[in-house]
Amino acid sequence: MARTSSLVAGFVAGVVVAASTTAIAVTGTATTSTDLNSKATTTWLTVKVADAMGTRDTITWVPTGSFAGSAEERVPRYPMTPIQGKDTKELKLSAVRNEQVSAQLAIASGKKLDDVNAVVGDLTGPGGAKLSGADTQVRFVKYVPVQRSKSEVDWSATIDQVSSGKEVSGDRNPDVVGDPLEEGSSVDVPAYAAQPLWFTFHIPKGAKPGTYTGTVKVNADGRTQSTYPLTIEVADASVPDPKDYSFFLDVWAQPETIAKNHGVKLWSDEHWKLIDKYDRDLASRGQKVINTTIVDNPWHHQWSLGTRESQTATPYTSMVGWAWNGKTFSFDFTRWDKYVETARRAGLGPDIGAFSMLAFQDQEHLTYTDTTTGKTVYENVDLGGDRWRQAWGAFLPAFEKHVKAKGWLDHTWLSFDERPIDTMTVVKNFVHEVAPAFDNRISVAGSINTEGVASNLSVDWGGIDAMTKEKVEERRKAGKITTFYVYGSPAHPNTLSYSPAVESRMLPWISAQRDLDGFLRWSYNSWTSDPFKQPVHIFTQGDEYLVYPGKDGPMSSIRWEQLKEGIEDYELIAQLRKKDGGTDSDALTEALTTATRNLDGRTKDVNDIETARAAVVKGLTS
Repeated sequence: MARTSSLVAGFVAGVVVAASTTAIAVTGTATTSTDLNSKATTTWLTVKVADAMGTRDTITWVPTGSFAGSAEERVPRYPMTPIQGKDTKELKLSAVRNEQVSAQLAIASGKKLDDVNAVVGDLTGPGGAKLSGADTQVRFVKYVPVQRSKSEVDWSATIDQVSSGKEVSGDRNPDVVGDPLEEGSSVDVPAYAAQPLWFTFHIPKGAKPGTYTGTVKVNADGRTQSTYPLTIEVADASVPDPKDYSFFLDVWAQPETIAKNHGVKLWSDEHWKLIDKYDRDLASRGQKVINTTIVDNPWHHQWSLGTRESQTATPYTSMVGWAWNGKTFSFDFTRWDKYVETARRAGLGPDIGAFSMLAFQDQEHLTYTDTTTGKTVYENVDLGGDRWRQAWGAFLPAFEKHVKAKGWLDHTWLSFDERPIDTMTVVKNFVHEVAPAFDNRISVAGSINTEGVASNLSVDWGGIDAMTKEKVEERRKAGKITTFYVYGSPAHPNTLSYSPAVESRMLPWISAQRDLDGFLRWSYNSWTSDPFKQPVHIFTQGDEYLVYPGKDGPMSSIRWEQLKEGIEDYELIAQLRKKDGGTDSDALTEALTTATRNLDGRTKDVNDIETARAAVVKGLTS
C-alpha cells in the first residue's frame, strides 16, 4: 500500500536493512524483554516520574482532565511533565443508544502495585432504568517497544514527525508506547510507571434516554485507591448495528499471520476457527469487504537492495489453486470459497475483493502447479504479453462463471493496489475483452488518475483534495464508491503505533467533511513474528497492523477503538444529513470544521471531537 516513492538503499540513519531469502528485516532498538511491565526504571527516570506525579504515594487521574475526552490521548508509561487530571473528581460521559464509548483512568505509585483493577457499578437512570456495570469492558493499556528506525522507503514518516514526545517514554533501552489493550482481571504495575485502565461502555439498544449515575472504583493491593462518581447522559438517538453502517470500511486482513502468530497449521481447523474470530472483530466495525487472494504473494516487491521479497514479514498465499497441464490452465476455488463463506457467516461483506491481476511494484508473475511434473512453478511474464493473456484469459472467464454460480458476481471486485493509469488501462481493456461482466467491478487503492477506471476508488492522501465533493457526488450517482486511505504517510493524520490517539477518531470525520463514503487501511494484521517484541518489519511502526495477536483471537488497540468510535460519529452525521434533507446546516458545517480544523493531533485540542459530536447529537434530538 502506497509504496510509490523512491527507495533508499543500504544503511539509513543507524538502521541496518537486512535481506534474507524470505523477508526484509529492519533492525532497530527493540527490547528483548518478554514483559515490559516489569521493566525496572533507571534512577534519572524515577526522579523525573516522581516530579511529574508530585508525590511518591499512589495517585489516580483522568487523562486530559475530562473523562469524555480521556481516550483521545495516549498516556506515557513514564510521565515527564506534571500530570494533569489529578484534581478531576467526577466522571461524565455522553452517549447514544447502541454505541460504545471509551474512556481512561490512570494510576501510578512510588511503589509496585499488585492486582490493579477497576469496578464499574450499575448505573441508575430515569424511572429506575439501569445500565449494567457488567456491560462495561475494562482493559489495560499494554506498552510495546518503540523502534526508532527509518524504514527502507524514504517517504515513510519518522517517529519525530509523528509523535509529540509525550506518547513515547522511557530511556531508549527501550522507549515504549501504550497501544495494545490487554484483557484480564487485573494487572501488576511497577513503581514509577503509569498504568492506564481502558473503559469501554456499551450502551444497549433499548436504553431509556436520560441521566444515569453510578460509581467507578480503582483498586490496587487489595483495597480501593479511588472512587469516582460516574454520570452518563444517554441521548434520544441511536447508531445502527455495524452490519447496517453506511460507512464503507475496507481494512485488509491477512490470514497467514493469524496461523503463524497463534502457532497453528495454515488452513487447519484451528486456523479456520481463529479466522472466524478475527472476521467477527472486523464485522464489529462494519467492514464491508472480504479481501481475498487469487495469486501467490500479490504484494511482491522489488527492493532497492536488489532483492524481490514480499512487503509483509509473512507472504500472502493464493486462495485459488492454479494448475497447468502443458496446454491449459485450470483453477481450484475450494479454499477461496471457504474463506468467503466463513467471512460472510461472521458478518463481513457483502463485497469481495480479489487481489490481484497485477503484481505490486514487481514484474508480473504466475505461480502454478505443473501437473506433468507435480512441481510448483514461478514464472515471470510480461504485462499484456502472450503468456499473461493466456493465463488471465483463462482465469477471468472461469472466475466469472464460478462467482456467478455462487451468486456473488454483483459483489465481486477485481482489486488493485497503487498501479499507475497506463498499467490499469491495459487491464481495463483486457477485462472488457475477455470478461466484460467485471467492467464496472474494478477496485483501486491509489492515485486519483485511476478515477475513470475504478468503480471503487480509495484515493491516496496526496490526491484527496482533487477528489472534490462534486466529483464524489457524480460518482455516487453512477453507483460508484469513493473513500480515502493513509499509510506510512502522511505523518498526520494517521493510525501509527505512536500517532496521537485523537487522529484515529478524526479520520471518519474527514470522510464526512469531504462527503466521502469511508476509509481504507492497509493493514489489519500483517504482523512480524512477534509484534510485542519486534514491532517493525519494514514500514513505520503500526503501519502494518491495527490489532495484535491475543491469547485466543485479536487483541484490540487504542487506534482500533478510536476508529470504531469515529465511525459511530459518521453514522450520526449521516442521520443528521438525512433529517435535514441532504444538506448541511450551518451547525453541522461548523461541527465538521471544528472536528477537523487541526489534523495534527500533537497540537489538536482533543475537546474538538467532543464539541463537534455534541452539536451533531443536538441536531438529531432537537
